[in-house]
Amino acid sequence: MKKALLLVLALSVMAVSMLGGCSGTAPASSQTTENAAEDVENLDNGGDKTIGVVFYSKTDALGSVVYALVNEAAKAWGVNVKWEIGGLDNDTQLNSVQNLISGGVDGIVIIPLADTVTQKTSEMCEKAGVYFSLCFRDIIDDTIRQQVTANPYFVGMTFEADYDAAKEMVKIAADAGHKNAGVGYNSPTVPFEKQVTAGFNDGMEAYGVNKMAEYTVSDTGDANVTISNIENFLDAYPDMDMILSGAGSQGMAEATVQLLANTGVKLVTRDFFTGMEDAFNNGTLAVACGGMAPDALYSFAMCYNAVAGTPLSDSYICCQQKYIFLTSAEECKTFETYFGSDLSHVGDIYTEEYLNTLVKANNESLNAETLQQIMDEYSMEWILKQKGV
Repeated sequence: MKKALLLVLALSVMAVSMLGGCSGTAPASSQTTENAAEDVENLDNGGDKTIGVVFYSKTDALGSVVYALVNEAAKAWGVNVKWEIGGLDNDTQLNSVQNLISGGVDGIVIIPLADTVTQKTSEMCEKAGVYFSLCFRDIIDDTIRQQVTANPYFVGMTFEADYDAAKEMVKIAADAGHKNAGVGYNSPTVPFEKQVTAGFNDGMEAYGVNKMAEYTVSDTGDANVTISNIENFLDAYPDMDMILSGAGSQGMAEATVQLLANTGVKLVTRDFFTGMEDAFNNGTLAVACGGMAPDALYSFAMCYNAVAGTPLSDSYICCQQKYIFLTSAEECKTFETYFGSDLSHVGDIYTEEYLNTLVKANNESLNAETLQQIMDEYSMEWILKQKGV
């Protein structure tokens, strides 16, 4: 399922594990064949501009939608795409950036695994005169942020509104009557996860939720560690009525809902996963938060407009992507219709007409502010409206 989504949520350097905590990266030239990206693809739309995309996967729930959305946009805009897919460590990502620059791309969109990857990407792109943007990422380190944002070839970044989403998850659960939580925090070594932790903590305080116990999600994404912690909670806290989890990827949510069956304890989780509709129907899932794949579409649009000579800002752009909240099997089914395993329906929502509004040449009012306004429309209600429901 989402075998690497914790990567999407992490800004720490990855070494041995999926969410490692070591710092520093080796030069891209030291890349070995064992770490090479698993998939390199070209989408030739006959355009005179090419944008490279560095992403961790195209087969999990998030990556597959990102892949579909970017390709839909590229076709609508007549821009070629070079995909570098599968890099799960810093060195591989930097090698992918180097490969794309050597291949003559005009722009690069990347989901960097660490601020140091962003820093080195910036240095390479500035030297080569290649525009670049970040998807699913802010820049946490102040020194690196100042360096990167001063680069005239840095277009901007899109990243999730994690604090707001985490707090809203707690509110939805509390409004449904769940007040005693076992909380799964993501690694405190990951700077970006501080927003989620703060959202959980502020939400519990604001909405009267009692934190009965807590655990830290395994840095390796090992679902067995999560299950062992929750089993201990079930034994020790008979009044616990929900598991509030910062991550449900890599099989953790699937395993958790199986464990919670017939216990009366609900799962409230960040990350969509396989089997959500069944989990809602059997009463083990209260809230699932995810659906942030369009983030990459808007980062791609930022980069494309700069490459096309119609940048959306004189400076860099910083936009936030909202989440989708699913609270019932019916909502889940609707969402899965357009963003599930059959991605042929993505174009029903993100039509060519809609995609063309993300191009400055077609939409004179498009700038950093109006782009954020477009992104803010994203919700289940917006999806239904797009379909005329």
